[in-house]
Amino acid sequence: MLLHVFSLNIKLRQVKKGVKIIQIRKEREEPSELKYFRLLEPRKTFTAEEKRKYLKVKKGFEGEKQFDRRLRKDLKADCLVINGLLLEHNETAFQIDSLLLFQNVNYVIEVKNFEGDFYTIEDRWHGISGNEIKDPLQQINRSESSFRQLLQFHRLQSPLNVNARLVFINLEFYLYNASMSLPVIFSNQLNRFIKKLNESPAKINQKQEQLATHLISRHQDDLRFTRVPNYSYHQLKKGIVCSVCPSFLDFKESKWVCNECGHIEKFEEAVLRAVDEFKFLFPENKLTTKAICDWCSIQNGRKNIRRILNKHFKRIGTTKNAYYV
Repeated sequence: MLLHVFSLNIKLRQVKKGVKIIQIRKEREEPSELKYFRLLEPRKTFTAEEKRKYLKVKKGFEGEKQFDRRLRKDLKADCLVINGLLLEHNETAFQIDSLLLFQNVNYVIEVKNFEGDFYTIEDRWHGISGNEIKDPLQQINRSESSFRQLLQFHRLQSPLNVNARLVFINLEFYLYNASMSLPVIFSNQLNRFIKKLNESPAKINQKQEQLATHLISRHQDDLRFTRVPNYSYHQLKKGIVCSVCPSFLDFKESKWVCNECGHIEKFEEAVLRAVDEFKFLFPENKLTTKAICDWCSIQNGRKNIRRILNKHFKRIGTTKNAYYV
C-alpha cells in the first residue's frame, strides 16, 4: 500500500547502478526567483543589482544540478534522495539543497558554486580582495539545527543521526587557512565522499520511506519566501520568447521561428508556453483571449488564440467579459 501511494503521489525516479539503486523521491525544481529573472530577462532591462542577483541565483542552481549529476553517476548505495526541500519549523523557514536518507544516517547537503580564492580569519570568510562575505557555514548549521529540531518535535527519527556537509562543487574554488574540522567537502574530495557513502550500510526500510513521505508533505512553496523583482505589465516587451535562447520568435508559414538560433516551434506549443509565462508573472490578471493576443503581440490571430484557450482551459462566461481558468 505504501509503495502504491509513492507511485501515485510522489515522482519516483530510480537510477540503476549495478545491483543497487538510488531512489530520488523529489526532483530538483527551478527556484521561483530564478524563474522570475529568466522570464523577465528578454522583456526588460535589468539594473546592475538585478543583473548581479540573477547571475548569483543562476550560478547557484547550476551548481546544485552539477551535484545532482554526480550523484546519479557515482552513488551506488541504496538510499533515498530529496532535492530542494524547503521546510518550516517554529515559524522559521530553512532550505536543504539535498537530503540523503541512509539506513543509519541522514546527510543534510548544502551546495555552493563559489569560484575564486577565499580565506578565513577567526571564523570570518573573505574574498581574496579582502572583502568579508557571509559565512556559508552559518546557513548549513542553521539548516542542520532546524532539521534536528523538526525530527525531534515530530518524533520522526533520532536527531543524532544527522550529518551536515557543505559541498563546494566548483573546481575553481580554493579556501586558504581551511580548518580540517570544517564540515566541508571540496570538489576534489567529492569522489572520496561518494565512495564513503557507497561503503555505508544501506538497506532502506519502512522508517526511511515514511520519513521521506512526511518531509515531502511538509515541503513549502518557495513563492512565499521569494523576493520578486520589480516589474509591471506595461514596461515589459511583448511577444513570444524562444525556448532555446532569450530572443523573440517571428511567425512564418504557420510556425514560430527564431532568427537567432534557428529554433522552430509549432504555433500552439509556443502560445501555451507564453500563456504559462503570463499566468506566472501576472497571477492576478484574468486569462482572456485579448490578454494573450496582446501578451504574444499577435495582431491577426484572435480566432486561433481563442481555439487554443478553449481546448486547454475552462471558459467562464459567454460574453466579451469571458475568461479562462
